[in-house]
Amino acid sequence: MSDLPHAAPLPDVQNPLVQYLARLMPSSQLTLKYVLQDAADRLGFEDVDIREVPWHLLQPGHVTSLVAALREDGYAPNTSSLYVNAVRGVMNEAWRLSLIDQDHLLKMRSVKPAQGTRLGTGRNLKRSLIRDLMDVCAADPRPQGLRDAAVIAILYGSGMRKSESVNLELAQVDFTERSLQVVGKGNKQLIKYAPPWAFDKLNAWLAFRREQLPEGQVDDAFLFNRIRRGSHITRERITKHAIYYIARQRGHQVGVKIMPHDFRRSFITRVIEEHDLSIAQKLAHHTNIQTTANYDMRDDNERRRAVDRYDY
Repeated sequence: MSDLPHAAPLPDVQNPLVQYLARLMPSSQLTLKYVLQDAADRLGFEDVDIREVPWHLLQPGHVTSLVAALREDGYAPNTSSLYVNAVRGVMNEAWRLSLIDQDHLLKMRSVKPAQGTRLGTGRNLKRSLIRDLMDVCAADPRPQGLRDAAVIAILYGSGMRKSESVNLELAQVDFTERSLQVVGKGNKQLIKYAPPWAFDKLNAWLAFRREQLPEGQVDDAFLFNRIRRGSHITRERITKHAIYYIARQRGHQVGVKIMPHDFRRSFITRVIEEHDLSIAQKLAHHTNIQTTANYDMRDDNERRRAVDRYDY
């Protein structure tokens, strides 16, 4: 059991964990709940609801032990950073709620996550592969064919995240400017752009969807619908899990394992190749240019060819 002293559960309005999670986007809440639950388990609170953990009583030594345990279990440095930043977020709320003083907060912030980096994972999807994906979607006579082509085209053509794509509203799309207004990480409103061919796929899907509506019914406010067995287009918004399924299924049809984030990786890689890192950073809406550089998925053959050109 943890060596933290017993403390009565705090009401939600005074609970630093509840307040921290409330500040996050719904898609981030699920991830950070899992992270903090695992952190609580490692701190000796295996059978305790994480809302009842006395987070404000944590000391720097607890976080140091957490980092060491993660390293011992082989967790990557980026994952260690995620855990430490989640705990810091809760401690920031504890300070804001006057549960700890500034000196305590600064000491907690002084604990560093595991250092180091790992080689990037994921896949750089070449143009020929995207054309293959468009072909298998075009060969699908079901409504899924048009919808999946539009989903892939928007993800690959704009570099947006899957969470941004499922939340897209029809009113946020400017078909003349070929722009899409999304709410990104940190609840920031962002403008994404997509090429004409991607908007062609989107328009084809939306036109088909409108044709299926009973006379007198208005179009859906969102872009992408769930489609049930029997090719029934529901009036429900697509989910992030469905985006994952689309990438996996269409990738399987062309013989490649594809994850949804591969479309964003490939978009950023292509912009770096054809323009420069600075333009890629702006289009990816990254605050730190190093984050953009980490998305560069050009393969070893391309890097080797670049080095081979340097003769003495």
